[in-house]
Amino acid sequence: MTDHCSLRACVVFLTLLTFFDIVPSASAQCFIENRGQWDSRVLFASAAGEIVVTPSVIEVRTHGNRTAIVLDSCHIVAEGMLPAVLNYYTPAGSIEGVRTFASLRIERNGRVVGTLVWRGNALTTSGEALHADVTEAAIDPLSLRALSLRGRTGLLAWGLGGRFLGGSGRDSIAAAAFTGNSIVVAGWTDSPSFPGASGSPSGGRDALVAKLAADGTLAWATLIGGSHDDAAFAIAFGGDAVVIAGITRSSNFPTTSGTVQPSYGGGDADGFVATFDPTSGTRRAATFIGGDGSDALYAVAATSNRIVVAGGTTSSTLAATVHQQQFGGVQDGYVIALSPQLTSRQWSTYYGGRGLDEARGVGILGDGSIVVAGVTTSPNTGQAIAAGIGEGSDRMAPPDGFLARFDANGQRLWGRYYGSDGQDSITSLSVTPSGAILITGMTNGTNTARSYIAEAQAAQNNFAGGEWDGFVAVLRPDGTRLWGSYYGGSGSDRCTGAAMDTRGYVLVTGWTNSSDFPTAHSDNTAIAGGEDAFVGFFSPDGTRRIASLLYGGAGADLPCGIGWMPDSSIAVAGSTTSASFSPLSGSTAGALDGFLLRLQSLGILSVPFGDASLVIAPSGEALSITLPEHCAPAALSVYTLGGILIARDHIGAGAYRRALPMGVYAVVLACSDGKTIRQLVMVW
Repeated sequence: MTDHCSLRACVVFLTLLTFFDIVPSASAQCFIENRGQWDSRVLFASAAGEIVVTPSVIEVRTHGNRTAIVLDSCHIVAEGMLPAVLNYYTPAGSIEGVRTFASLRIERNGRVVGTLVWRGNALTTSGEALHADVTEAAIDPLSLRALSLRGRTGLLAWGLGGRFLGGSGRDSIAAAAFTGNSIVVAGWTDSPSFPGASGSPSGGRDALVAKLAADGTLAWATLIGGSHDDAAFAIAFGGDAVVIAGITRSSNFPTTSGTVQPSYGGGDADGFVATFDPTSGTRRAATFIGGDGSDALYAVAATSNRIVVAGGTTSSTLAATVHQQQFGGVQDGYVIALSPQLTSRQWSTYYGGRGLDEARGVGILGDGSIVVAGVTTSPNTGQAIAAGIGEGSDRMAPPDGFLARFDANGQRLWGRYYGSDGQDSITSLSVTPSGAILITGMTNGTNTARSYIAEAQAAQNNFAGGEWDGFVAVLRPDGTRLWGSYYGGSGSDRCTGAAMDTRGYVLVTGWTNSSDFPTAHSDNTAIAGGEDAFVGFFSPDGTRRIASLLYGGAGADLPCGIGWMPDSSIAVAGSTTSASFSPLSGSTAGALDGFLLRLQSLGILSVPFGDASLVIAPSGEALSITLPEHCAPAALSVYTLGGILIARDHIGAGAYRRALPMGVYAVVLACSDGKTIRQLVMVW
């Protein structure tokens, strides 16, 4: 190898072909082995795995014009190495173990011709070969994130910061939803004065709903409740409304006239659904859902101007218009679809057998069908739980998790158990525009041949011991499992929320007290208190747990939800009894507070799901695409999750269809207006 190719300069530039165009210099391609995998996008690399990459030409977008930063025949010397080691992932391939630096020095013929330095949120450049003073607002964000090398002070740790949310009493965040640059949370409070909240405490615990900006700034908070205990357990963003669902023991809970049930149903407790203006937090509508027994709603989903779906449990005689119209046992799951104004019932059904059944999660797929998940002890008498699918047709040792899918009119398409030879419970459900179904939960069962928890090749393929392990799984729209994995150590662990990006990478959160909890690239490697929050990052096939991070203080830190923000950072929300924990600022105001934790993006160049006017959908073992007007015509590239390009085509304004085998694919569309749309698609 020549001297030119054995430079010790640890340059850390990954040429992400799907994010910007790279025109490599042919003479520079001396070493193209990427940790044992041949990759022509890597121009230099050290034998120790510290990546040394020198791009020849990088194009960035500045104020609408394309400006080339030409680095041909230059040596790039990295300075100020930071401790973080990053991994980059794209549909065209991945590279791991990338070292990060605060600045780059560009040399040509032994002379410095430019520098790249991060100062605040701006990438400052200087020199004859470079465009000067490039700011974040002036560059396509994805190109900028790659160009920056992530060389900011924040990479001394993954934590970006965060805040506590609460008053002098007890305040709990039980649910969170992430939309754009906003985070909406729901829970309950008994604080006499909740910071920034409209409405006064009404007695006992009141339900709480709040909206925060991505940086944690409180936009608004609203209390809703009656003279007894009220709590919100679920929240959704329906485009033009924030929707919460929960439980109330207040007969004077403030409902609105004209809704499906303005009066208390009686019994021990009723469920409730309420909607709020997303800008001001003003209540729009609220209704009871309950009867003469005990009722609670634990899940809610919504679409803009179409439907609100809530799920929970009941021991009451309630209206059921489709599927299971008779009460099945001691306690049944219950699902109800309402108009966005909560003024009419579109359909409702019990879901359960002769045991105990609860719906714990609901989601709405792109075709309007509804997915429900929860926990059951009921046998499959009369196909009460499982039908229409071979996998998961048998109950294991109760309780088991369950899932079911209904069409837009409430007719069941399939139902299944999800469990093991131990006790299992599904704690959360979320769906993606691609049709993927994510569930999390907890189990103490082993991975026997009949178990549905994990495959042999999973990141963690068996129970680690103790009281509980968490688990995470991704299912196809037909109810069959794509992958599943345990997540835990020898203590008590549970997963409580998950999110998927457009390429299938999965974030998971939950809490643990295991002293041997598996960590990877974590700022903290030991449990700080009773229970600590964790964040895990899984590969699209579930075979690798790429990162596993611990955060917490001296008390119990209990996250309930996780999501990606538009800048690819990660937000986690939950409740804590810890007086403080890094990287959150300040301290708790009472015995129990809510919290919002912000993290770096773990090196993921993640993008939110794309243009809402774009329709990419599976259609009978085929890919169906309808482009928005601004995009047509477009260049299509289809990759497997292993990074293999399997299809290229040009698409016009009409509908496009391409036959593909059943599987999961990364779709990249280069639009005529210069925008790029990426989305993960399941074909079944």
